[in-house]
Amino acid sequence: MNRESYNIYCDESRVENTDSHKMVIGALFLLRPKKSKTVEEIKEILTRHNFNYELKWSKVGKKYSELYKELIDYFLANESLNFRGIIVDKREVKFKEYHNGSLETAFYKFYYIMLKIRLLSQNEYYIFLDKKPSRDKNILNALNHFLEFHIFKNKKDCKIKHLQSYDSDNNLLIQMSDFFTGLIGFACNDYEQKNSFKYKMVKYFEEKSGRKDLCQASFLSEEKFNIFVWDGKHEKS
Repeated sequence: MNRESYNIYCDESRVENTDSHKMVIGALFLLRPKKSKTVEEIKEILTRHNFNYELKWSKVGKKYSELYKELIDYFLANESLNFRGIIVDKREVKFKEYHNGSLETAFYKFYYIMLKIRLLSQNEYYIFLDKKPSRDKNILNALNHFLEFHIFKNKKDCKIKHLQSYDSDNNLLIQMSDFFTGLIGFACNDYEQKNSFKYKMVKYFEEKSGRKDLCQASFLSEEKFNIFVWDGKHEKS
């Protein structure tokens, strides 16, 4: 088996929104040697549409509708890019019983669940998380530790070469992860807003990708756009 090297760009949606029952954590996987070419191609798309802002799902609006469609088309056509996301119904999370009453502890547990299945034997990974305020300065080290322990027990010669958080305004690929993670978050929480532009973007993605419902789990073998729906009935400490 040939060793591959991947960059993973992570973001989240609806984690602390009290009016949203379902949160999403997403990760954009990119073959590391394709990083420079991919960034340049995305920049060309943004320039073509005179878009000079940070790319964020929360800012998506009709003015740049053709830009967002082109970014969706670009992702679906780019064989070097894949997406993995986990959908969690916060009402099913036993915060006090398993997470010391901490949303932050639970949040990084779901990061671990989302990532571990996609870390494959023989490969190496560089993981870039969107920076967010944290009460625990060692939380990223803990995430890295648990991922490496999973690798030690279950994977052959898989390596995490880097895991760190970064400001999304300086990382275009974290911004792309934000866009797709937010798109799923909208689909799972605000789908009744059928007159909104964001709803139209969800429908556009579903049509182009061939997925009927972005909130349904994918088969494990699905690589391009893989969704895992967490079941609170199986939660363990």
